[in-house]
Amino acid sequence: MGGWRWYRTRRRLRTHRVWKLPVVLLLVGLFLSWLLPAADREFTHLQRDVGEQFFPHLDSGSMSTLLGAVAGGMITLTGLVFTALTLAMQFGAAQLSVRVVPILQQEPVMRWAMGTFMATFVYTLMVSVRLAVREEDYRPVLSMLFAIGLSVVCAVLFFALVARVSGVLNSGVLLRTLAAEGRRAVFRTHPSGRPATGGPLPEDGAQADGEPEVVRLGTPPRSGQVLLAFDARRLERLARRWGARVELVPVVGDFVALEAPLFAVYGPGGRTRRRALLRCLLFGETQSVSGDPAGALRALVDIALKALSPAVNDPGRAVQVLDHIEDLLVLLAPRTAPEPAAGTAAFTHRTRSWADYVCIGTDEIRHFGAASVQVQRRLRALYATVVPLCGPERAGPVDARLATMDAEALRQWPQELDRHLAGRPDPQGLGTESGSEPLAP
Repeated sequence: MGGWRWYRTRRRLRTHRVWKLPVVLLLVGLFLSWLLPAADREFTHLQRDVGEQFFPHLDSGSMSTLLGAVAGGMITLTGLVFTALTLAMQFGAAQLSVRVVPILQQEPVMRWAMGTFMATFVYTLMVSVRLAVREEDYRPVLSMLFAIGLSVVCAVLFFALVARVSGVLNSGVLLRTLAAEGRRAVFRTHPSGRPATGGPLPEDGAQADGEPEVVRLGTPPRSGQVLLAFDARRLERLARRWGARVELVPVVGDFVALEAPLFAVYGPGGRTRRRALLRCLLFGETQSVSGDPAGALRALVDIALKALSPAVNDPGRAVQVLDHIEDLLVLLAPRTAPEPAAGTAAFTHRTRSWADYVCIGTDEIRHFGAASVQVQRRLRALYATVVPLCGPERAGPVDARLATMDAEALRQWPQELDRHLAGRPDPQGLGTESGSEPLAP
C-alpha cells in the first residue's frame, strides 16, 4: 500500500493507550486554572460589568464555594463512572466475549469522558483554592463561566458514555458493529471484487535462490506481538532495490514468538536491512477486528462460542452471530481464490483462501452447536446461501461440511423427527417446522 494509505492503516489499527488523552486534558485543566484567573485580574472592567450582569449577588467567596461544590461533584461522578465501566467490562467478558474489554478501552468517548471529568475537577478545585487562600478581592467571572461550560460538557459526555457502553453490552448492537467493521475490512483487503491472483508459495527446500537469509523478530515490539498489517508496496520496493525476493513468513493475525522468523530473503547477501523490513510491519496486542476479515469473523465466533457454553446456554444469540457471519461470507465468496495467493515475484506472503474463511467462520460453531437444532438449521441455511455465490470451484469446502453435518445428525439425533428438524435449513433457526429451501441460482 502507498505511503498515505499505510499511514492511515497504522493510525486506524494502532492501540490507543487509555491514559494518554486523560493526562493531556488534565494538564490543560491545570493550565487553564492559572490562565483564566490571570485574565480575570487583568480585565477588571470586564469582570465588573459582566459580573454585575450575570452574578450580581455573588462575591469571590461565594464563587469559591460553588467551584468547590462542582469539584466535589466531578470527583464523585468520575468514581461512579470508573466503577460502572469496570463492572461493564467484567460483565461483557463473562457474558459476551473477552474481546469486549479492548473494544471498550479503545472507545474515544470513554477516554474523552474520563479526561474531561478529571480536568473539570482539577480546574475548579485549583481556582477555588486560589480564591480561598489568596483572598482575592475580585470576582472570577471568566473562570466561573468556563466552569459552567465544562459542567455542561461533562453532562453531555456522561450521556454519550452511558449510551456507548449500553450499546457495546447490547449483543445486537455489538454484533452489528463488529459486522460493519468486518465489511469495511473486506472492501479494503479485497477491493476488486475478484479473487486475488498470484503463484503459490515455493516448497521448503526447493528454492532456486539457495538458502535464505532469515530475519527474526528479536526484541518484541512494545505494542504487542500479533501481526496486524504490513506495507506490501514498500516491501516490494525494498526487494527490487536489493535485487532479492522477500517472503513474509507469518500471516496477518499470527502471534509472532521471540526469535520467530519474520522474513526469508532470497538473493544476494549483505543488502538486507533489518530495520527497513520491520518498519513495514504493524504489531498489536490482539487481532484487529477492522484490520482483516478473519479478525471480524474470529470476534463473532467467540461471541457465539460463549453463547453456546454450558454456563450461558443461549443458542439464540449464536443464531444472531450466524446472521452476520453469513453476511461477511457472502461478501468474501466472489472475492477470494480457492487457494492462497502469494503476491508478486519480488515479494510473497501467505493469504487466506475461501476455505480458510469458511473454516474460521463456521467450524467451531458447528462443533459446539452440534446438540442445538436451532444452530444446525441456521448453519445449513448459511451454507445454502453461499454455495451459489462461491461457484463450483469453491463449493468443495461447503459441500464437505454439509456432508459432515448429515453424518453427525445420524449420530446426534436417534429420533426421526429430530433428524428431520436438524436437517432442514432455516434462516431463523427455528422459524418454521419445515424450514425453507434456497431459491435456485
